[in-house]
This record gives sequence, structure tokens and C-alpha cells, in this order.
Amino acid sequence: MKKLREIIKNIEIKEKLNFKPDIVIKGITENSKEVKKDYLFFARKGLTFNGEEYIEEAISKGANVIIRETPPDNRYPDVVQIQVNDIKNAISQVGFNFYDTPQKNLILIGITGTNGKTSVSYFIKTILDLLGKKTGYIGTLFYETDRIIPSKETTPGILKILSLLKEMNEKHFYACVTEVSSHALDQDRLLGLKFDICAFTNLSQDHLDYHKTIENYYQSKKKLFTKYTKSSGSIIISLETEYGYRLAKELENKNPILVNGGDIKTEILDRKNGLFLKISIKDKTYKVKTQILGDYQAKNIATTLGVLLALGYKEDEIIEKLKYLKNPIGRLEVVGRKQEAPIIVDYAHTPEALKEVLKSLRPLVKNKLIVTFGCGGNRDRGKRPLMGRIASLFADEIVLTSDNPRYEDPLKIIEEIKQGLNGSKPYYVIPDRREAIRFSIEKLKKGDVLLIAGKGHETYQEIQGIRYPFSDQEEILKILTELGER
Repeated sequence: MKKLREIIKNIEIKEKLNFKPDIVIKGITENSKEVKKDYLFFARKGLTFNGEEYIEEAISKGANVIIRETPPDNRYPDVVQIQVNDIKNAISQVGFNFYDTPQKNLILIGITGTNGKTSVSYFIKTILDLLGKKTGYIGTLFYETDRIIPSKETTPGILKILSLLKEMNEKHFYACVTEVSSHALDQDRLLGLKFDICAFTNLSQDHLDYHKTIENYYQSKKKLFTKYTKSSGSIIISLETEYGYRLAKELENKNPILVNGGDIKTEILDRKNGLFLKISIKDKTYKVKTQILGDYQAKNIATTLGVLLALGYKEDEIIEKLKYLKNPIGRLEVVGRKQEAPIIVDYAHTPEALKEVLKSLRPLVKNKLIVTFGCGGNRDRGKRPLMGRIASLFADEIVLTSDNPRYEDPLKIIEEIKQGLNGSKPYYVIPDRREAIRFSIEKLKKGDVLLIAGKGHETYQEIQGIRYPFSDQEEILKILTELGER
């Protein structure tokens, strides 16, 4: 709780109505559904919703202050209204004031890229925890302070982030690792925040429904390093894709640490029961056995090492911790087996990610590699035939199904995926994801490998604006139980 005068310090005010500087504010939000008595509500116009339309609802729930960009409305005589020129800046400044600049005692680490953000973030957090450094996490899987909080967005807005950082600060956390999405960067959701260390994994086609062009997508990612990294901060760039090389050249004046082709390299020596890696750090070489599955994770480990070295840890102490790492939830996660054939769940929902996962699984296959997947509705349509093409090239059999169809017809999405199939591999169309998983498992034989891709850690399926409970992992285990394979 704070007085209004304390939390509006340093914001540019255009007009005030019914101003009472000493009233007490118990909470701040831009979501009218979260409003409680004595809350401050930001009436912000977003991409989908206009907060101005929810002012009345916020007041009915007990909001005593409204911050808006339009002139105050004299219909609400008991409510303080403050008009500002830039509500994004106001949200950021009020947030920092209300939560007492909670990042001041934390090391902030930001990870961006098309693929690998979750794995790199998870690996960094795990190793720091193993080193006795209590570390929080904000990302795709969940948000973690001293508790696990379901995540609605990979990167939430600044008010949510600040509230999470405040929890971490109060519990004396050492650091927080945040997955930073292109949407969050483009929309300046992190306004006012500066990271100590930022890392770039890779970039390939995704989210073009939003960004329109790959160049816009790249420029959004680049903002993490040009706008949201401290001037004294460290930058780690993985040279996995052409965009890594481009970013390294454009940021060469910041002396980035280059991995996967630069200062840190990994080489896979063996894949049996986890990656056996040769790791080169400048002129030193190490060999380490891990529990991690997936060739692409070798690159993610190099990026992880780059971040940890930038933090000042010694090579020997972090290399030794690699043997304890495991794949994150829904990242090449072996959920069960039928007739010894592994059933694997992965979040791969981009062409590049699907290719990397299928290539990683190929060495485990003695008979057939089967992939079951779909594509999300109301998202980048251009990647759908590309996903079909990748499946044709790297799998032996394909089962096309629904992902999160949202407001689209699942069959139309599948038709667009089919445009990329090259006709060389048998495929099946089963729109119901539950039925598709059952079909795929039932046809498994010894020597096969089944990949169920696209949803990974998600515990819902979004259809016509409603999120229905659905977990690939739960469905797999249920089917295996019914088949007597557990």
C-alpha cells in the first residue's frame, strides 16, 4: 500500500480531476478483472482491447484512481482521474514506484530468439541453483519465485514482471532469468527495465502474422540489445543462423561473446542415453556426459555457458554442473514407451524447430520415425506448408492433427500443412488431437520412435476462444495404461 503522491512521482501529467494525493493505493493493474477496492486502474488501449471501455467496470469493482490518455470524465466525482500523454511511460514509472524498483538487488538475464529460449533459460536457472544462487524464472513454462505460477504469456507486461521481481527481491534471490519474446519487445512491455546480461539464440520464420516480415521480426529481437541491455551489460550471441552473424556484426562495438562458432563451441561425441559433449572454450577443452536429449541442445548449452561465464563463474565449476541438467518439460521429453518404442513430446512449432527435433531423433530410430503435429490457428500461416515439407523430409510417417486451432477450422489448417507434403511419405489426417495421439501410439512397433510435436508443456487446447484442459503427456499416459504398457 502506498499513497497516490508517492506512486505518481516523475510521471508527466496533462490534467487531473478530483485529485487527492494522500489516498491509499492497495494495488495497480491494467486488467479490469484484477481490480479490487482502492486499486489504481490504467485505461490503456491495447492491440485487442481498449481499456477506456472498462473504466466503469473498474470503478464498480473499487478502483479509486484512473490513469488515462483521454480527458477525465466528470461522471465519476468520487474517483481520481489523471490524464497523461503517454500511458506506456506512466504504467512503467508508476510500476517502479509502487514496487520499489525491485530489480535493484537482482541480476537480470534476458534470453531471446526463435527457438531455444526456454531451454537456455531453464539450464541457466538450474545451474545457478546448483551453485547455491537462488534464481527466479519468467517464461513460457511458468513463472517461478518461491512458488510456481502458471504463465499466460512468455513475457508478461511490466507490472506483472515487477510484482514477480519484488517477490524475488524480498526472498533474497540472486538473479532472474526471463524469456523475452518479440511481441514484448515490439510492444515495449519491458519499458524501464534494463538487463545485466542478454543472449540471442537464433532466428527463423515465426510470428509473421504479427510482424509481417522477417526483417521486422529481427528488428524486434534486436531491441533487447539496443534498448533493454545496460550500457555496462554483457551480450552473448549464438552464431547458429545468419541472423546471429548479422547481429554480431551490428553490435561489434559492444564486444559480444560469440558462441557456436566463436569463443565457445560444442561437439557431440555420442548420443546414447544423453549427449556426450566435447566443449571448447577458447584454448581449453572439456568432455562431459549429460542426461540431455536432442542434438540442438548442444547449441543451447554453449549459449548457457556464455551467460554463466559472463556472470564471472569459472569454467571448471560450471562444466561440472552440466551432468545434472535434464530437458525442460515438453522439450524432447520421453513420456513413455510402447513395446520399447519411445513416445516423445516436444514444443516444436516452427519449421526450424521441427527439423532440429526430427534430426535429433533419427539416430534413435531402428524402424520408423513417426511425427504427429498440427499448426496453431490465427498465427503465421506461411509456416504451415513449411512444417509439412520438413515432416516429409525428416519423418517416415506423418499424422496431421489439431494444435490450438483458436478461431480457425482445423481442417483448413491441415489442408495448408498438406500443401508442403512432397508425397514421399504416408500421412494420415485425424483432426481430433486425442484420437490422433491414440492412433499414433497404437501403431507403434519396436524400433519406432514417436514424436508428438507442437504443444510441449501446454495443458490446454484453445478452440473458439476457450481453453479446454488438454495435456499431451496426460493423454499419452492414459492411453498407455489402457494398453497395459505402464
